[in-house]
Amino acid sequence: MLKQTVIFLICLLCPVLVPAQENLRIGFNNVDSFPYFLGKGEALASPPGISVDLINYVSEQLELNIDYQRMPGQRVLQSLKRGDLDAAFIFSYKEARREFGVFPMKDGKVDTSRRMDTLSYVLYRPVNSKLNWNGSDFEHLNGSLAAKLNYSIVADIKKKGIEVVEGRSTSQLFSMLAARRVEGVVDQEAIADAYLQKQQTRKFEKAPLPLAEKHYYLIFSHRFAEKNPQLTESIWDLVAANRDRIYRARMPGYYGYLDARK
Repeated sequence: MLKQTVIFLICLLCPVLVPAQENLRIGFNNVDSFPYFLGKGEALASPPGISVDLINYVSEQLELNIDYQRMPGQRVLQSLKRGDLDAAFIFSYKEARREFGVFPMKDGKVDTSRRMDTLSYVLYRPVNSKLNWNGSDFEHLNGSLAAKLNYSIVADIKKKGIEVVEGRSTSQLFSMLAARRVEGVVDQEAIADAYLQKQQTRKFEKAPLPLAEKHYYLIFSHRFAEKNPQLTESIWDLVAANRDRIYRARMPGYYGYLDARK
């Protein structure tokens, strides 16, 4: 009886051993990029951005603790290279960036199926308009197009000899299209789609082919990926499996943020 009592007391006094949660230090830019991450400075915004929503979902599934750290983009990459960060987002693939971190790869090439985000520039036109982008040129364009001031795509359009009327906001671009000052609008797909959904208008439609498209990834430090290869692959796999569903479900909650960007 005494022996059983001693064992019972030892069990009470000993801490319960449970698996420790993995802590991930994830860095991203301290300047907003709608709808991927919002707000400026070091703190998370509320709402934080669709990319943060996706990482939060993945971390819940894998029982990970996330320590978000916001800083200028080049500092993010340098911190990742030193191993001060475990992961970072959102970065497009460049061969030179492989010295900073590890991208999802397949058969020696970056695996686009496990991307985190895609930034697309798309042509919007009035419904029933014959204006089109065929993948290399505009068809049935007899006037000018509208696009955002300082967008990189503007220079590409002008190289084709097309006049571009530049505006400061998505609402301004579509106001020009509604007033027939321009024949079409070229804008980032995520932003323009969100604006049109918020306006609940059916006056405009988008051409099926993007003018330009670039994929972005969650990348890991070499140190973390080498130490945790299975976890790294699991995170990328969950990002791929849930990305589109999370974006469709969460995107309506970000429509109101567009008002602050006018």
